[in-house]
Amino acid sequence: MNVGDWWRGALIVLVTIAGAAWFLFAEHEIAGTWGYSLDDSWIYATYAKNLATGNGYVFNPGEHVAGATGPLYVFLLALIYLLFQDVVLPAKVMGVACLAASGILLSKTVHRVLPQNRVAPLLAGVLLVASPPLLWGSLSGMEIPVYLLLICLGIYLYVSGHWTWAVLSWSLGVWLRPDGVVLAFLGLALRPGITLRNSIKPATVFVLVVGTYLIFNYLVGGWILPNSVKVAAHPGGNFLSGQWTMVKQAADLWIGSIGARRVAYHAVILLPAIVVGAALTIRMWPALAAYFVLFPMSLAVFRAWGGQFGRYIVPTVPFGILLAVVGLSFALHRALGRGYAVALLTLGLMCLAWQGYAVRKVGITHGWNVQNIEGMQRYIADLTRKGTSPGDTIAVNDVGAIGYFSNCFVVDLVGLVSPRLSFPEYLRRYRPKYMIVFPDWFERFATVDRSTNQVVFYDADSTYKYSPFLGVRLRKNTISSRNTMYLYERMGRNDTGIHQVPLVVH
Repeated sequence: MNVGDWWRGALIVLVTIAGAAWFLFAEHEIAGTWGYSLDDSWIYATYAKNLATGNGYVFNPGEHVAGATGPLYVFLLALIYLLFQDVVLPAKVMGVACLAASGILLSKTVHRVLPQNRVAPLLAGVLLVASPPLLWGSLSGMEIPVYLLLICLGIYLYVSGHWTWAVLSWSLGVWLRPDGVVLAFLGLALRPGITLRNSIKPATVFVLVVGTYLIFNYLVGGWILPNSVKVAAHPGGNFLSGQWTMVKQAADLWIGSIGARRVAYHAVILLPAIVVGAALTIRMWPALAAYFVLFPMSLAVFRAWGGQFGRYIVPTVPFGILLAVVGLSFALHRALGRGYAVALLTLGLMCLAWQGYAVRKVGITHGWNVQNIEGMQRYIADLTRKGTSPGDTIAVNDVGAIGYFSNCFVVDLVGLVSPRLSFPEYLRRYRPKYMIVFPDWFERFATVDRSTNQVVFYDADSTYKYSPFLGVRLRKNTISSRNTMYLYERMGRNDTGIHQVPLVVH
């Protein structure tokens, strides 16, 4: 590694640490502790803890349901749990390290594309690690930063002409995100000078890696994809409506939302630069532009939502930044000649300042997200643990943090980590001691108890009813689907619950 690589790498690492430090500061300042900003993160953590402690690849010991979307991330978290007996701060360190490494890889890629340009490689790396949704993802406890690292490694290998290795890297990404199959397939199919003969090795790698993933899911859960995919994916809806919704979600990354007065996470000038960069690279590296355009469209067929901070579509960000930096460099060089480097650096600093403003806002929201999970799900889990014995059964609609901290057998009423049944059948089959839900999610099964005037639920054979005894409300809700979650206790159908349900506000 030469001196230029060293100083570029050092600056990229410093920017990564600065952004992560702000997120961690906001997290602890607002939430008062370290945690995760999504309940889904705790699903991964529960699978990892059970795997690390000898219970196997399960959410509930003895019940085999493939509820974790990314098995590879479960394995990594399990290793972290074995080493540190903790999956919060060590996982955040891993995420930040993956983000920094991704920035360095993207910088090296741009250096290969523009070998005479000293500014562009640094600009690409810095813009990537200062991307607000990617910084959030690196500290969220999700698989995002590890998948980002595999994406950027694959981009570097693809641009370097190592097609088989690029397909291998992107195919491994399927073990983190099933939708990674789109990128792996594009890397396989869109290469310059492609022939049947030079496609055998990458195609073999693709089939082996993706096929092994499908077989793994079938062996541990009885279906070739995780349960979470079965629950979240909804193919066959209104195609045009789904595409338009995803376009608006993708616009948040590069344009923003005028109607909602929401500033884009990246400077608007990058979008026309992406178009120029795509035109310049389409013949030599067609998969770069193809993935940037086609991935949100293909995802919209199955889900019409980009997720918190666009987490489902952020894999397009490194492609967008790469194309934008190439496009900006070309346009400025054509317009200014030798003086283009100063202009590129100036525009780059402006883009970085734009992202810095967005990072500040996203960091604060991240802090409140952690506060929400800690103040609602974690608080309820701690209460539940005190009121139950190890192995007692509870039923929930937010399974992550409650499952991790309650030490109970958890019935997932949504069906992510439990066999899929109807709501009354869940109650009849498992007879949970407590039920912890947002009542309106299941309002068609609800009835009003005339003796207390409270909303109650009955199991399938009406042997038991579930009556509320506590509510937990968030004073500032930024991530939970409802402001208030209620705790219900099982009792006989003729028993009388309480008339006034106390409410705890966090």
